[in-house]
Parts: sequence; structure tokens; C-alpha cells
Amino acid sequence: MTAKAFADILLYNEPSFGYNGKEYTVCSPDGKYYVTAEDSPGDVDLVFDTVDDLLDHWIIQGKALRDIIPEIDYG
Repeated sequence: MTAKAFADILLYNEPSFGYNGKEYTVCSPDGKYYVTAEDSPGDVDLVFDTVDDLLDHWIIQGKALRDIIPEIDYG
């Protein structure tokens, strides 16, 4: 999956995905992006204003979400 494809999914879905055996979710009830991470409970307090902000600044297992998208298990 590409970053563009993931961004397109965010337009109509609130995805959950796996990466290296851990589960992650994104929801956007009010136009902002809220996240949860199985391995990082503090992420529940993270809020991102834009898709690019989410892709570039949500750090998952030491990497930006944008960098790991090709490796995530979505679906």
C-alpha cells in the first residue's frame, strides 16, 4: 500500500492495521485524527490535524507511519 492509498482510505474509513505483531487504529470523528497503539498506550492522547501530520509525526516502533505503510497488514 502507498501513503496515497492509505490517505484515501482515511476519507471514508477508520482503519485498523497490524505492524510487527502489534495492532493500531485511526479514527477521525471530528476531522482530526486520533490514534491508538497496542504497544504504546500514551498514543491515545495523540491528535493529528491533517493526514500529512498523521503520516509524518505518528511514530510507530521508531518509524514514521509514512515510512512503514508498505509493510503494514491492513485488511
